[in-house]
Amino acid sequence: MQTGDEQAERAWQLLAGAFHAVLSTHSHEHEGYPFGSVVPYVLDPDGLPLMLLSHLSQHTRNLDADPRCGLTVSEPGNGDVQQLGRLSAIGDVLPVAPAADADRYFNYFPHTRPYYEQLGFRFYRFNPRRFHWNGGFATARWFSADRLVRANPLPREVQARIVAHMNQDHGDALSRYLSRSGIPADSAVVMIGIDALGMDLRMDKTLHRVPLLRPIASADEAREVLVEMAVTQ
Repeated sequence: MQTGDEQAERAWQLLAGAFHAVLSTHSHEHEGYPFGSVVPYVLDPDGLPLMLLSHLSQHTRNLDADPRCGLTVSEPGNGDVQQLGRLSAIGDVLPVAPAADADRYFNYFPHTRPYYEQLGFRFYRFNPRRFHWNGGFATARWFSADRLVRANPLPREVQARIVAHMNQDHGDALSRYLSRSGIPADSAVVMIGIDALGMDLRMDKTLHRVPLLRPIASADEAREVLVEMAVTQ
């Protein structure tokens, strides 16, 4: 059975790599009833889910009236879904000024830029209070937000340099990372992000999360781990 720290890391990797979630808001139109929506998100530098929401959508109207909500992500897979990892969180979703975080969001979801620039979509951030993790039979437990949320230790400019270098000079290594994680790399793979515990890759239009061999906190440590992962069989 996994330790609490191991379960917390598995839960974090799921939150970092799901890229979409079920957002459950309080219905403004039907008081007392929950309303579920599927929304894309990316983690901001503080490790919090950043969303781009339409001001016309039902869930946004609900949030503007009552920011309290739930966020649920689950591992993909076949068979018994109750044996897959699920992470549920309660918290508040509030509007934020996009600043530099907007570019990070658009790197992950480039097709959404016109939604923001032309259609009036707005950025919101999920601020969790508690997480409930269920990794399968007899693994359910609560985690405090400070136990699970992980800020990215790499400054934006460092992330940008690593991503640009890997995409320009090491496309073959990116394909190996993805293949060794169990996903055949049958077309070009590009890196779009990296943090303390994993890298985010895109193949065609699909995003994938690949955990690192060990945590990193600097450009030098990132280089060491990425080289090691490129040659590890």
